[in-house]
Amino acid sequence: MTELESETVSDLLQKMVISICGEQKPDVLRRFMRFALGLLSSTQGIETFREDELSVASHIKSKLSAHDAIQFDRLHNDLKDKPLKNRLGILIFLLNMGQSAEQVKEKYFTFPDTRLGLHSPMASSSGQSSQTSCAHAQIVPASSTGSSIRRFPANPSRIFNEDCVSEDVLVRDLIYSFQGIEGKILKLDSNYGFQIDSTVNVNRSHRQAVLRLSELGYLHNVVRKGLDRMSVAGAGIVADSFVAALHQELSEYYRFIAIMQEEVNRAQGPLGLDGVTLSHLHLWAYDPLETLKWMASIVRACRGQKGGALASAVYAFSHHGDAVVKRLVKRILQSVCDPLYNMLMRWITDGELDDPYKEFFIEACADVADDRMWHEKYQVRDSMVPSFISKCQAKKILGTGKSINFLREVCKDFAPLQGRDTGIFKNNSQDSNVEAFFDMDPDGHLQTMMDAAYKETSIRVVEILTKQYQLMDHLQGIKGYLLLGQGHFIQHLMHLLEPELAKPANSLYPHNISSILETAIRATSSKFDDLDVQRRLDVRLLAPSESETGWDVFILDYNVDGPIGTILEPNRQTYQTVFFSLWRAKRMETILSAIWKQQTTSAKMFRKMREVLPIQNHIHLITSSMVHLVHQMQYYFLFEVIECSWDIFAKQLGQADSLDDIILAHNNFVESVRRGTLLDEQSQELMDHLRSVYGPILDLQNLEENFLARATQEYEARLNEEEFIGVTSEKTKKWGKTKAGDIENSERKSAFMKYLNTLSIQLRLLSRTYQDRVKKFLLMLASAEDVSLQLLSVRLDFNEYYKSKDSRLVAPLTYQHRRQNEQSLLSCK
Repeated sequence: MTELESETVSDLLQKMVISICGEQKPDVLRRFMRFALGLLSSTQGIETFREDELSVASHIKSKLSAHDAIQFDRLHNDLKDKPLKNRLGILIFLLNMGQSAEQVKEKYFTFPDTRLGLHSPMASSSGQSSQTSCAHAQIVPASSTGSSIRRFPANPSRIFNEDCVSEDVLVRDLIYSFQGIEGKILKLDSNYGFQIDSTVNVNRSHRQAVLRLSELGYLHNVVRKGLDRMSVAGAGIVADSFVAALHQELSEYYRFIAIMQEEVNRAQGPLGLDGVTLSHLHLWAYDPLETLKWMASIVRACRGQKGGALASAVYAFSHHGDAVVKRLVKRILQSVCDPLYNMLMRWITDGELDDPYKEFFIEACADVADDRMWHEKYQVRDSMVPSFISKCQAKKILGTGKSINFLREVCKDFAPLQGRDTGIFKNNSQDSNVEAFFDMDPDGHLQTMMDAAYKETSIRVVEILTKQYQLMDHLQGIKGYLLLGQGHFIQHLMHLLEPELAKPANSLYPHNISSILETAIRATSSKFDDLDVQRRLDVRLLAPSESETGWDVFILDYNVDGPIGTILEPNRQTYQTVFFSLWRAKRMETILSAIWKQQTTSAKMFRKMREVLPIQNHIHLITSSMVHLVHQMQYYFLFEVIECSWDIFAKQLGQADSLDDIILAHNNFVESVRRGTLLDEQSQELMDHLRSVYGPILDLQNLEENFLARATQEYEARLNEEEFIGVTSEKTKKWGKTKAGDIENSERKSAFMKYLNTLSIQLRLLSRTYQDRVKKFLLMLASAEDVSLQLLSVRLDFNEYYKSKDSRLVAPLTYQHRRQNEQSLLSCK
């Protein structure tokens, strides 16, 4: 509006005031002019009273002719396109201009004494009276409600009544209550709400309106009390941000209260404007009431929460269809997530964790060894993971920071990450913000940057492990030594250790065993292995028990530390258990080989001692059966499990993109080996029974050694007897026998035959025991869910000897099981 136009409007307003109130003193005229100009420029009630504008326009058109009504519509539409904001006030002004001066004065002007309910003489035609009337006259504000604007009635009971509290007093008390303050009428109750004083008489309709409006004060108190509880020391940065955001929202609420109070003050001012009613408050309080309801709900939901859990509680309110509510929640959420966002950025870019109040969803544990750093030092704090972050995202975020710290603390690699100078990281401050954090758009800049950081750090870790620390060499070393992959070395080591391990377990010394280990390495192709692999090979002796030998406590070990220890150390005990099981099976194989060899070398003696041939044949038959079982178990353990699992493991290592992928692949390999060597929980009964099958092998070894010793002794005695007879006869030319010698030889042979009979009984008992245990073992294998174990049962009973003795072993494998076995064999190849 130009200066010329402003002067024209002022001139018109001055003429209007003079026409209504007559000639006035300059100061009075200026007062009315300021009020009128302020009324026209007021913005109060623009959004709330759109319908009043239409009703006033309709009222105006009802007083016009058809032609003038059309012209008015055109002018009204033009008025809507102008920068004038208070169109309602202008329309009311035009409506009033259509009335006479007396009608306007009668309807909209009153004396202050009448407004206060006091009797005063009516205005006379004198100048003083006229001046007094006009000086205290007041036009109702544009924010007044209703299709028409009312003036205060002359009835003094409008303000004060001997029976009921006036509406003005109720309005004043309500404004106090909106701020959580008690008044003369409204009193606080135990639940932070307000109740009308029982000693005060309030009109029924007013009472209902007051109680409805007092909810605003109750909600305000709920919010304030909740924020006070969350404002305690040590609540955390996120909680402080939440409190600050709610206080900011309350500041807007207090601004609303200030505007209402200003309206009340203007009504009570010297201009005598119309008062603020309960209806006004009810209309004005609608939006603040809805906002406070949601704020109170959010405060209740967030009570006792902190960090990421607090962000999740706020985020739950964002899924709402009301745009106003969504904007409110978004403002709060931005403030709440700001500290978490800063923690996130420091973690994925520098691996730093600055979380004094334990609010972030990544936690660090102190005093963790380097080999356990990856597994135990940093973990996801599940209770603090915001609901807008998925488990996969949280895992990547954890892995990114862990990788950075792993490179620095364990690998001692302080080289800067090469990809951090790319544009995706440089533009972080410009393109990424807190809103992107809780939105987590899969294609957004923040998510792209997080994925790039995770990929870069993970690849760097994998390269360090495979190239600088020769991960594959150490894995090959474990496979060769602890999983008996170096067969020639294991065989030679067992041969060298046999005299030492045959001693009682409590008489062994580790340094003696270690020297034998070094000798075995130098005497076999293991000496060509990497020196770092050789020096990590070591021996351990378990705590001995009574009657145990060195075979029962000896374990081959592989020492790991540093980055390699991160992968291998958690499964070190499992490797030792697997080695012990394979070592026992290998010992059974060695024992049977020794028995077979001894039987073969003593063949000449057995031919000359016909009475021992049945014993020798029986031992040979038992040994043959045992050798077949042990060989099949060794083949199953070493080739159908370990080798197949190793091939799968090697492929997974070649495809690994992170340390977690390597650890997962290694854990799967170890678990597969445990399962294949019958050391897992589900196969515990099978392994226990297999140990019982090994028992008769040790018993056979003892019987066979005693048998060979007795047979050799008898064989030598007979040779000596024949030699003695031949020498004596040659020298004396007489028969070389004596009665005493015959008696001695007869007693010796009788005792030997008695021993053979006892041995034959022991062998039959051993054979029956062994067969019973093998048959039970075969039944357990045949009933196993694993197809490979079912096929192992078939291979162990290749000649169907046990099948002919037990019908439960007759049922063949189904076609489906055959197909599964073929597929498993193909996958291993």
